[in-house]
Amino acid sequence: MPGPVPMDEPHPSSAAASAWALAAAEPALPGLQALRRCALCQHPVVLTAQPDARCPACHSPLAALPGHDSDAHELLGRRGSVRRDQSHVALIHVGWPSPAVAVRWRDLSLTGLSLYVPQPVAAGRRLRLIDGAIDGVAEVVRCRPQGRVQVLHARLLTAALLQPTGVFVRTSA
Repeated sequence: MPGPVPMDEPHPSSAAASAWALAAAEPALPGLQALRRCALCQHPVVLTAQPDARCPACHSPLAALPGHDSDAHELLGRRGSVRRDQSHVALIHVGWPSPAVAVRWRDLSLTGLSLYVPQPVAAGRRLRLIDGAIDGVAEVVRCRPQGRVQVLHARLLTAALLQPTGVFVRTSA
């Protein structure tokens, strides 16, 4: 079993992302299940429309979040995500398998996130973010020093929202 991957080692994300996009774009043939790879560990997984689908190897969520279109705003509301306080702590795994690292939130949106992390993480690396409100896989876009910490910016690839983003006003029309 391979050991943890150092935080600054580059991830072969471009080839994996291309293969993943190609697998997701190919139409399924009748009687065959379309395959793709987990965004974090690259384990083969079956395409599914289930929002709670998980990778059998690393247990990362497989569902992509909706984009910036009007359907996404209708589904998730104006903000679209749970607001996180900057003192709130989350955990990340950089690559898989790897030990959990405690981080602090900076910002969260439907398509990306920003965190304060203790060590630099190379652009292109994949990480799993685990929090009480969201569990997701992201790809690092940029990491820059800010004082004694690093500010990490990442693009969300898959996620499971673990708490609702709004409240019900009424249950009937």
